[in-house]
Amino acid sequence: MSKRVFMCGFSQESNSFNPVLADMNEFDSFDPFWGDAKTPDKLCLPSAQGMYETFKEADAELLCGPVIRAGSGGPVEHSVIDYFIDKTLKQLKSFGKVDGVAVAMHGATVSDKEEDVCGYILESIRKEVGDDVIISASFDLHGNMTEKIMKNADYVSGFQQYPHLDQKETGIRAAKRLLEALCGKGGKTAIASIPMIASAHGYTTFDGALGKLVSRAKKMIEQGEIIDYTIFEVQPWLDVKELATTVIVIADTEEKAKSVAADLAYENFMLRDKILGEKLFSIPEVVKKAVENKSGKPIVLADSADSPNAGASADSAAVIEHLLPYRDTLKCAVAVSDIPAVEKAIKLGVGAVSDFTLGATKAPRLSKPVLVTDALVVSIHEGTFYSYGPQDKGARRYLGKTAILKAGEILIHVSSYGRFEGDLNFYRSFGIDPSDCHFVGVKACTSFRAAYESISEEICNADTPGAAGPVLTSLPFEKRPKPLYPFEQITKDDIKAPLCYK
Repeated sequence: MSKRVFMCGFSQESNSFNPVLADMNEFDSFDPFWGDAKTPDKLCLPSAQGMYETFKEADAELLCGPVIRAGSGGPVEHSVIDYFIDKTLKQLKSFGKVDGVAVAMHGATVSDKEEDVCGYILESIRKEVGDDVIISASFDLHGNMTEKIMKNADYVSGFQQYPHLDQKETGIRAAKRLLEALCGKGGKTAIASIPMIASAHGYTTFDGALGKLVSRAKKMIEQGEIIDYTIFEVQPWLDVKELATTVIVIADTEEKAKSVAADLAYENFMLRDKILGEKLFSIPEVVKKAVENKSGKPIVLADSADSPNAGASADSAAVIEHLLPYRDTLKCAVAVSDIPAVEKAIKLGVGAVSDFTLGATKAPRLSKPVLVTDALVVSIHEGTFYSYGPQDKGARRYLGKTAILKAGEILIHVSSYGRFEGDLNFYRSFGIDPSDCHFVGVKACTSFRAAYESISEEICNADTPGAAGPVLTSLPFEKRPKPLYPFEQITKDDIKAPLCYK
């Protein structure tokens, strides 16, 4: 007799310092699936797609409820959360008694009313299905694993790679944990918390100190020592009371899960200085590198502080301001999200030349507007493109109405909604080839490197304004716990002893 499984998904990465709330329109632009007993074609969330395919292959009796996502941004309007929960619980009730539930989430989501949206959603589902039903949840590597999440999910699986190249695979892992448990082969889940955060530009799981730790954890799985693991390098731009880097380990026994979680947590703690990231360049320093570069490949400025993938508003024109003195000689590609500027370009029409004031239209306290004189309106677009990859290759992306401006040799990509700026097709699909430029500005943290490293002479992390500032101690935290590294120094005694909530 096949097992009855219900699945759903809700994903958005929040940045507490972005003042623009994410409303339902943000979710509608990502092809949401609202369930209603329909069969999905392709789900908008790769981890949910991985779950769905795994359950289908296992011949589970499956009902797929709502699966929705939005791009990273400010806190979510709580009405969106309540609407999702209401739809989910109604469909769950209509499905009848279930053996298991799988939920695909991000893990770093806040609303204008709730600091722990993912825990809130899981708690709502748990209250509906009761304590005997197994719940398995998948998360982003940057998820904030709270007590409420751990009390309501039996199994937790997160991305193991950064850049995030294993999103679908993570959903598959989460589904397998649920199926194993339904067959009586489930393990125990342990969590160890470290009171520290690190900016996302400072590390990758493919090399460096964190890469070595990840490789060690993977070998433990290969050797059969543990079933699964996730090292959650929490998204640091959450101003919430419960915030920490965490290590999750699933093993055959509680003793083993706790032991390995404690071991990996200590090693992660020892990396705290190394994963803060290398020296940040000033914008003028990066521009100077581009001016002097004769390699034929561009210098790339990583504007991580204004990265939409980190929840920033992508409306800073600070980089553009520093390029203007070189507008006649330095071929550049830069971007800014600015709806009024797009509307002006549309009104003027292609071929028109005008002055444009760019930037600071969404988060005016974080940057200032910049005047760009005599800018040519090169083209106007609906704003749809398809990801070059490798992350989410082929996925449909929507930026809203978009205009390409040209000021001398500076090509300026002006979108209504700055999103997915780390993908090469963010520029290429709108007539801009980064490979042909001397300088490219990319509002992204780390994931973009998977595509950009092969075409770039050098990638420089820069000190720029924005809600996702890499200098964490300069941000206006009000609710964060103490101690929390790098704000306060911590010792190994500050690592919380591993717990198994289930």
